[in-house]
Amino acid sequence: IFGPILPIITVNSPEEAIEFINKREKPLTLYLFSTNKRLLKLFEKSTSSGSLCVNDTMVHLSVDTLPFGGVGMSGMGKYQGKFSFDIFSHKRSVLVRSLNVLGEYLGKARYPPYSETKTKILKAFLVKRPNFIPPFLPQILIFLLGMLTAFILKEILKLSSNGSHPNTL
Repeated sequence: IFGPILPIITVNSPEEAIEFINKREKPLTLYLFSTNKRLLKLFEKSTSSGSLCVNDTMVHLSVDTLPFGGVGMSGMGKYQGKFSFDIFSHKRSVLVRSLNVLGEYLGKARYPPYSETKTKILKAFLVKRPNFIPPFLPQILIFLLGMLTAFILKEILKLSSNGSHPNTL
């Protein structure tokens, strides 16, 4: 059996319960039964556990978009659904460097003898560069493609309704 069967412990205050929880190993799941939002926030901020389930004991396991897993002695990582796939998968990086003439010319700063200019170039490559591509770019491109398609269809329909053909005068 994993853990106590029915751990009911009487405490005199929420603070005493938090102190009791924090003196022990971190639980896999912490169960809180209360409708008091201030109390919920207090337990969220003052305790650490694999998950926090409020006013229920099983539903959090059935929600596959929520990660499930412990911290410390109660487990490591997040499991369930996509989280399981991600935690047990290795994302492998592959870089293939081109050895063409232009690439070698641009990369010659990597090779000795090193000058002050080459050092500046190499340092520039090590600086974290901001991502200039906005996260909503795919949506903008799809919108523009839709607008272009609508414009082309409109022109085709206009030409076909006039009875003219683009190749005739």
